Amino acid sequence: MGELNAVVEDILFGMRKVRPHFRKLFSYATDMSDAEILILSLLISEPDGKMLLSNLQQQLLPIRPSKLTNITNKLEDKGYIKKQRMKRDRRRVVIAITPKGKAAYEKFENVVREAIERNVDKVSPEELDVLRKSFDVWCKLLEDI
Repeated sequence: MGELNAVVEDILFGMRKVRPHFRKLFSYATDMSDAEILILSLLISEPDGKMLLSNLQQQLLPIRPSKLTNITNKLEDKGYIKKQRMKRDRRRVVIAITPKGKAAYEKFENVVREAIERNVDKVSPEELDVLRKSFDVWCKLLEDI
């Protein structure tokens, strides 16, 4: 049990250590919130750029439905997404990324890409390999949350 606690503490310490760097990078790249960026990235990942709001809610748990509504309303007000109620079931809402939303996300991603490219030489090829592999490990660790 002591070793498990040490591992968890190391993970939490690492998250606290890296989070300010991500926040700084995101704030440098865009004025959108983390949640807004995440929603646009999820929509871009969809083949048709659309998804049911209820499916988005499932992917973003534990964000409350009321908070998700506020975030998607902001994105819609900015012209980054469109909401449309389904004709057969008016309770179901489809959200779709707009060309403006896609351009905003691509601009964000390009700024992040440029920042990484400017600094990638600080990292050895071995460290880059570890970094690439770590994303799969993070997904495995957090997939059931």
